[in-house]
Amino acid sequence: MTEFTRGKHATARDMRCLTIKRGTSPFQGMVTIPSPLSFGAQKWIRVDAPRTPVLTSFTYSQLVGINYDVSAEENEESAGDVRRTSNEAEPEFSEAIPNITIPVGRDIQLPCIVDNLGSYRAAWIKVETKAILTIHHHIITRNYRISLSHSDNRNFVLHIRNVQKSDRGGYMCQINTAPMKSHIGYVDVLVPPDIIMNESSTDITAREGTNVSLICKAKGYPSPNISWRREDNQAIPLGTWHGKKVLATSFDGNQLNISRVSRLHMGAYLCIASNGVPPSVSRRILLHVNFPPVMWIPNQLVGAPLDKDVTLDCHTEAYPASINYWAKDGGDMIINDAKYETSIKEKNYKVHMRLAIKNLHPEDFGTYKCFAENSLGSTEGSIRLYEIPPPTSEPTKDTSSIRRQNIEDVEVFPKHESLGSVKKSDKELEDPEDHQTKIPTTADGKYRSSEEAAAAQEDHSQTSSNRKRNQIGSKKVVHSKVSCTSCHLPLIVLAVFLTLFIIST
Repeated sequence: MTEFTRGKHATARDMRCLTIKRGTSPFQGMVTIPSPLSFGAQKWIRVDAPRTPVLTSFTYSQLVGINYDVSAEENEESAGDVRRTSNEAEPEFSEAIPNITIPVGRDIQLPCIVDNLGSYRAAWIKVETKAILTIHHHIITRNYRISLSHSDNRNFVLHIRNVQKSDRGGYMCQINTAPMKSHIGYVDVLVPPDIIMNESSTDITAREGTNVSLICKAKGYPSPNISWRREDNQAIPLGTWHGKKVLATSFDGNQLNISRVSRLHMGAYLCIASNGVPPSVSRRILLHVNFPPVMWIPNQLVGAPLDKDVTLDCHTEAYPASINYWAKDGGDMIINDAKYETSIKEKNYKVHMRLAIKNLHPEDFGTYKCFAENSLGSTEGSIRLYEIPPPTSEPTKDTSSIRRQNIEDVEVFPKHESLGSVKKSDKELEDPEDHQTKIPTTADGKYRSSEEAAAAQEDHSQTSSNRKRNQIGSKKVVHSKVSCTSCHLPLIVLAVFLTLFIIST
């Protein structure tokens, strides 16, 4: 700290604080300050401090940015440091300082390129705070993230590592000419979204039929957009509009309002915050809807024969989760044993109850009930199990004699007819034995050889021809009998008439 009294002359290049002792105002003194007006030169400064009995102090930064008057006279001792020859060219900026937009946490570089700098000095200053960051080759700020690189007395590059939100703003590259020359570049720091936990909803439990609001707030730069969707990608019922249900797969806004919430709304909802700066963030909010148990039974009458197994089904819905069990004829709860086997499949608020009854006996028939209870209520359903006669077994075609034919037998034995219904011809109806295909086998069930099969086929043909002749003969006999009967018919009629005539006379 350097102390000055009125009219005292001093030089302090490394000064950090100027303290004016009590005295009459205004204060007037000589001090060397690295200010935008005169870098490294001694100037007469006049500080219009209020008249006060206490000490008045000015920090280094305040001296740089304070409104003070500089007298037209310069100290002869330092006049040579700032005097320029008339032939020396004025420094000029070679190019503009770029504006930079960058996400938080990255590194940036702000170049300041000056031509013909000569003995002038360039400095970097933060516009909003008027804080001097660097002067010529020296770093003034105590911010460890800021550094300077320079070359050829022309390039002055300001480096900022791990950019933070506080680094957003304008940065001025200034040359100590008279009047001062400067260029400004702006840094815009983007901040990815972040959900504000203490201002957002947590898991919600509501009674069915009430209204529910889900709230999600996020911060970031630019301001994040909030969207909602279900975790299972199902549509969100938002109520009714002009008598029609409104469904939406997503919803934009900080607040999701659900009117008359039902069990269909139950599930996990995702609040997603995004502003174009990766990564986007999300929050998972569970919505629970409380309602008493309801029950649905697909089959209330089930029939089964004795000595068989049967399964009874019952479906329930409830939240909180219900206690589910089976009972018979109002008796005790059924538990798993050799006779009964119970199973439960759960999915969200839905439950599928099954009761398997093994090896039915007469005493197993009756009424079975399924029960569901939770803190909001209870319900039950009944299933009547009755006996039905066992199914009658229909005779089936004996396929034990059907064997797979060898390749050598394919030409000897014709193929079997299909088991489908085929209408027979009239000829086959007259003589079914002639058209019936038989597989020649021996007494032990084996196939015959080709010669035996041919002999058997010949015997079969002879037997069939004899049978036909016998049938023809029998037909002739019947025909002759019919013919004889027709010959004696007139005599019989004549005898009848004669008998009636005698009786009448």
